[in-house]
Parts: sequence; structure tokens; C-alpha cells
Amino acid sequence: MKFWPRRRPPVAPAPPRANATRIAVIEHDLLGIPPEPGSAAALVIAMRRTGTCIEHEPVETTGFHEARRHGLCTRCGAAMVLEEDEWRVATP
Repeated sequence: MKFWPRRRPPVAPAPPRANATRIAVIEHDLLGIPPEPGSAAALVIAMRRTGTCIEHEPVETTGFHEARRHGLCTRCGAAMVLEEDEWRVATP
């Protein structure tokens, strides 16, 4: 007869899984690989292109030696250009 039940060893938690949408967006940003049409990553990239900002918050991405200043909006990710001391959304 057992007076105390046997203790089970603790079960290790499952390792965290990578977010497939984030990976696809990063692949698009860094390597230019387009995501699958109709996926969540394609929706994220399409929403970035719409420029949904009311007021853009540009961050400069070029160095001092370049004549034309380029940047990105921190809110919507739109490409921006500094023209006549004013940031404008870059046209392709």
C-alpha cells in the first residue's frame, strides 16, 4: 500500500513558435521576396503602401554625403523624400 502518490516530473513548456506573418514581411523588406497573394503578410504590405497616416513621422535613412535625402515614415512605412526642406511621399 502506498501512502504518498508518486510525483510526476514537470512537463517542459513548448518552445515559442515563430510568427510566419512577421517573417514574410521581413523577407519582403530585406530581400524583396513577395508574400503569397491573399495572405496576412500581403495585407500588411498593401496597407503600408496606402499611406494611412494623417500626419507622417519621417525618419532619415541616408547619410550626410548624399545630395538627395531619403526616409521612411515610422507610422505607415511609406518612402519619403526631403524636397525644399519639407518631407513628401516619394512617387515611383
